[in-house]
Amino acid sequence: MTTVKDHVAYSLVSLGCARTLVDSEKMVDALGHGGFRLVEEGSGESVTILNTCSFIASAVEETENNIQHLIKRKKEGVLKHLVVVGCYPSRFGKDSLEKQFPEVDLWLTTKEESTLQATLSKLVFATKYQPKPHPYIKLTPSHYSYLKISEGCDNWCSFCTIPKIRGQHRSKPIAKIVEEATRQMTFGAKELILIAEDTTAWGEDLFGKPSLPLLLKELGKLPVPWIRLMYVFPPRVDASFIQVMKDTKAICAYLDMPVQHVNTTLLKNMNRGHTGEYLKDLVKRLKQEVPNLALRTSLILGFPGETESDVDELIAFLTEAEFAHVGCFAYSWEKETRSARLPNRVDDKTIQARIKRVMEAQFGIQQKIHERLEGTTQTMLYEGNGTGRSFHQAPDVDGKLLVDNTVGLTAGEFYSVRIDGSQGYDLKVSLI
Repeated sequence: MTTVKDHVAYSLVSLGCARTLVDSEKMVDALGHGGFRLVEEGSGESVTILNTCSFIASAVEETENNIQHLIKRKKEGVLKHLVVVGCYPSRFGKDSLEKQFPEVDLWLTTKEESTLQATLSKLVFATKYQPKPHPYIKLTPSHYSYLKISEGCDNWCSFCTIPKIRGQHRSKPIAKIVEEATRQMTFGAKELILIAEDTTAWGEDLFGKPSLPLLLKELGKLPVPWIRLMYVFPPRVDASFIQVMKDTKAICAYLDMPVQHVNTTLLKNMNRGHTGEYLKDLVKRLKQEVPNLALRTSLILGFPGETESDVDELIAFLTEAEFAHVGCFAYSWEKETRSARLPNRVDDKTIQARIKRVMEAQFGIQQKIHERLEGTTQTMLYEGNGTGRSFHQAPDVDGKLLVDNTVGLTAGEFYSVRIDGSQGYDLKVSLI
């Protein structure tokens, strides 16, 4: 058998959210076994792989700008092969994209990502490559890891393109998830961050009903200090879910629970499956049941039919609920979605003004939360470069802890700190 002596150097650009990043990490692992070596972009690679997002119009624009940039590099002779994978070809179809961007050598949808190594090998190698052992390459710091527990989504929110892009919900088996978690822990992960399109839907296809508490009990047996839950769907937060949060020491008192809005009419038109009153009661129940709970949420402003009164209602809800972290997004008109057919669209200028209003209100709420934290002692997972996180801060999306003295600190280790004050969305701390 003829073998290729040297690995082919490639770079990878990963757009979008943590779920895409997990997919990218799997691709890197597979390619390392198949004759490819990951390098930094612009360091002499012959292949670039672009893992894409196309959830909303701004993500599509970012993807297409990246494609045009990489096509330019290919025309200049810097790149030999260009590969585009993920949500973008899944949403718009490979046939039409091949006509639009003939310079792209290979298109792979989300369902075809597992074939990347084999398909790219046929494109690049003239002879068959003999796989050799290689170290696993993480795309995130070693001390935390995103753990994707399922693929796809069956919720069909009226504004969302994900079910069309990612397909039906499919849960990973418990054994596979535990295996992946254990593997990440061997690389030094002290925090496992559970992600999916909807983490609370896990197990529905395996057991006939959503069964996330069952998975959490198994993960809770692992010797990992922190388990963090992201993308929690409000209607599926029930008594068994709350109980396992309380009973499992490793589960952080933190929930990322996107609510999108609180107005019942808008929630109905969004097809969220619950009312505003349900949300208000749920938040109260969670804070009563889980001590020191930090809630993160995301909101959509400018959904068709939204009024100034609806925004007033939302701000009143935020004031009462006191979310620790809030992300606010402009409604994006996507022609494939049911909400695109709704009347009473809100103009962009009004949407931006509403976002500004909501985020200014949230900043004031967050400052009050920070004031209550002053003088308290927290456990910090140190990130390096003078920053860390407590249990109520997820990486990339929330504020950070700013450390006054970093002498002797090691990234990825835990330290006790005192909250001294705030700086914007971040907290200033000192070592104890």
